[in-house]
Amino acid sequence: MAGRIARARSTQPEWMDTETVTAADFAACLADLAAVNTVTLARLPTVAFIRRAARRAGGRPLRVLDVGCGEGDTLRRLHRWSVRAGQTLELVGLDLNPVGIEAARAATPASVPIEYRTADIFDPGLGQFDVILSALFTHHLSNAEIIAFLRVMEAHASVGWFINDLHRHPVAYHGFRALSRVAGWHRFVQHDGPISVARSFSRRDWHGLLHGAGLDDAAVVRWHAPFRYCVTRFK
Repeated sequence: MAGRIARARSTQPEWMDTETVTAADFAACLADLAAVNTVTLARLPTVAFIRRAARRAGGRPLRVLDVGCGEGDTLRRLHRWSVRAGQTLELVGLDLNPVGIEAARAATPASVPIEYRTADIFDPGLGQFDVILSALFTHHLSNAEIIAFLRVMEAHASVGWFINDLHRHPVAYHGFRALSRVAGWHRFVQHDGPISVARSFSRRDWHGLLHGAGLDDAAVVRWHAPFRYCVTRFK
């Protein structure tokens, strides 16, 4: 990815998905990823989507699933918003990695009512939700898995669903590589961050994936600063 947008998504694996480390080391990685989300304003589009979803639902309580929740920082941010807005949210975080789920539980105060589950989004018995979210999750999947994920969200979310992920762009690739080194973030973050960008998406990618899922006219793809593509579906 030197100097131009790659024509296709990278398939290079990320250390987070392949390397075995101690629970403490992995928790440190997740904590730095939460810091990345703060520095890059990553949660703002997700909060804006939930605000819109609450309005569309007439302010009734919403049951919200965050897929690939990591350390739970997006869910905690949504909880803070819900308290200020007077909006009841039943928040559930799902992640395939039990070590990550334990880190999320440890990082979440006992007073914050978030349920964390270790599970695969593709397992049967997911249940129904008003809203399904994911942030920085889909770039870990193959195109075929993303199409299956889109269909799962469509089937299990009654109000809508939202994907928040990266824009595959050379400025994002090289910029993050420099930022992560200056910030001294976890070695996984420094290694995986540029790969995450390379594994991520152009607008054309998203339109092709939506077409593959039979959702061409159902969802909207929008660019958000800095270097995000978000996919929004309201029913």
